[in-house]
Amino acid sequence: MDELEFYMDVSPEWWIKSRKDESFVKKYIYEKFDYDFYPRIISKGKQKIDLDEETNFKSMLLDKLKNGKFVYEFLPEDESIKENYSIWNGNVSNQPSKKLTNSRLMINF
Repeated sequence: MDELEFYMDVSPEWWIKSRKDESFVKKYIYEKFDYDFYPRIISKGKQKIDLDEETNFKSMLLDKLKNGKFVYEFLPEDESIKENYSIWNGNVSNQPSKKLTNSRLMINF
């Protein structure tokens, strides 16, 4: 099976309190994963799988979580700035846009 990557939003405060207890973090991921993860639709080869409808595949993932057969990593908040510009009547106008990504756990199977 290809490596699968999922995310769960968590607060930085939660991570600071929980990061030293790996068994607590793994238990939290197992308990919350059933309803709190993304992406909900994944690609496997040329096939798209909706994990809200494909209960057998989701059950397999939950079994792997229960048995601890996954790795996780905390990803802090990230802000990226994208610069767009337009030229109108010979004037250049910059339009920066900010995108904020919440802190989250990355879960790999």
